[in-house]
Amino acid sequence: MFTERLWDLIKAYINEAVDSALDERGYTNKDTYEEKKQKSQKTGFDEFQEKYEKYRQYQKQNSYQQSYQNNYKSSSSYSNTSKNTDEEKYYKWLELPNGSSFDEVKKSYKTLMKKYHPDNFHNNETKRQTAEKLSQKLNEAYQYFEKKYSKK
Repeated sequence: MFTERLWDLIKAYINEAVDSALDERGYTNKDTYEEKKQKSQKTGFDEFQEKYEKYRQYQKQNSYQQSYQNNYKSSSSYSNTSKNTDEEKYYKWLELPNGSSFDEVKKSYKTLMKKYHPDNFHNNETKRQTAEKLSQKLNEAYQYFEKKYSKK
C-alpha cells in the first residue's frame, strides 16, 4: 500500500514537471494528468448508460419492424391467428394440451367445475368472486369446444 502511494506521488510529480516544461516552451496543455485520467476511465454508470442507449435504439428499430409487418399482413391471417390463440387460451383454461379430444375437454371441464364452483366458497367472499370469474372462463371455453365439435 505504501509503495502504491509512493508510486502515485512520483507519477504526479513527473507529470507536473512535464506540464510545467511544456508550458515554458509554449506548448499549452489544457488538461492536467488527473483530468485526462478521469476522461479515459469510464464509470460503471457511463457504461450502463451507453448500453441502455443501444438497447433503446434496438427496441425502436424492432418496434418499427413489427409495426411494419403488422400493417401489411392480410386480413385473413388476422382471423386465423386470433382463432388459434383463442383456442390455445381455452385449452390453457381447461388445463389441457392443445388438440385434446372433446371427451378430454368434457372430463376436464367437469372436474374443474367441481373444484372451483362458487358454491364451494360461500364462506369467503373474495374466493367466491374469484371462483365466479374462473367458472365463467371455464363455461366460455366449454361452449367454444361444444360449438367446435358440434355437440350441442
